[in-house]
Amino acid sequence: MIHKRDEIALKIREFIESLNHECKAGAVVAVEGKKDEIALKDLGFQGEILVYNNFKGITNFVDYVSRNGRKVILLLDRDKKGRTLTSKIFKKLNLLCPHDSLYYKKRFVKMTHGKIMCVENLSNYCLPFAENYTKFAFESRAVI
Repeated sequence: MIHKRDEIALKIREFIESLNHECKAGAVVAVEGKKDEIALKDLGFQGEILVYNNFKGITNFVDYVSRNGRKVILLLDRDKKGRTLTSKIFKKLNLLCPHDSLYYKKRFVKMTHGKIMCVENLSNYCLPFAENYTKFAFESRAVI
């Protein structure tokens, strides 16, 4: 029997795998801060991450990502600051380069039932369960 928290951890693991797939196809993931970057890496994310706080404002960030011409996946936090940044960046990206139309951000909210506000909290929420999932998946493959 899968418990609710285990179910969410499994969805988060699948979410990370989807992000990895997108990045292998050339996309880049944008997060708000260094802790968000660390959390994604702790959960097995292997693609390129742009940390918004490393840039000097929205214009510099958007200029950088639009010059690369790569698909941008915005995963900024869901707090007031993150929502404001997402809105402003999204409007500028609409004019300049490809992006995911906030698909992954919406998926993030849906899979966590809105309980997790910040990307950095993902690893705290499900890391033990993610490790169990990885162990289970590895053992399942060995049996087959």
